[in-house]
Amino acid sequence: MTDYAEEQEGEMEALESIYVNELEIISTDPYIYTITIPCEIQNVEPGKPPKEFSVGLKFQIPEDYPDVPPDISISEAGELDEDLQKEILLELNKKAEEELGCIMVFTLVSELQDRVNDFADAIYNKKLKEKEDEEKIPVFHGTMVTRENFIEWHANFLKERNAGKVKVVSDKLTGKQIFLAKGGNIEISDQLLGDADDDVEVDESLFDEDLDEEMIISSGDEDEE
Repeated sequence: MTDYAEEQEGEMEALESIYVNELEIISTDPYIYTITIPCEIQNVEPGKPPKEFSVGLKFQIPEDYPDVPPDISISEAGELDEDLQKEILLELNKKAEEELGCIMVFTLVSELQDRVNDFADAIYNKKLKEKEDEEKIPVFHGTMVTRENFIEWHANFLKERNAGKVKVVSDKLTGKQIFLAKGGNIEISDQLLGDADDDVEVDESLFDEDLDEEMIISSGDEDEE
């Protein structure tokens, strides 16, 4: 008959001698403890030193261990996101099933230590991509438009326009300008006239007395010729 208590006690003594600073015992009946593994990743900022962090594993040892696997959880995640944490636990639980019948905590911690570099590279690549994506987003400086300051600006704009301080200028000729230009035989580019298919509405009230005088003068000049 297997003496589980003796095996668990012997494993604990071995772990205490191996992980002097990394091991923290929470309980001895049942055995519950954490082992913290130091890690580091490259800094995404050029010229800066690597960033250090720790990953902690928590083991809760069942009564029939090592014939049943320990309960494993993440006690300290450091730079690990949820996906990496799930990946770690999946791999460690799979390894624990393979090691049934043998004390295995040291093997499981060693398994994680062997993968630390892979996890660190994955974290670095993710952070680097996030940094590159942020740098692609243009940064606009100025006052953020809110409903309140837009209403205030619009009121001031209307006030200044009515006072003659603001003049709205179009980049195309008015109907009056087009009429005068054609009467004077001036060539006008399509850019000023607009698209040929555009309908142009002419307000006859725009043609005031100044326009009539200009037409009379123009007609008189032609008769003299």
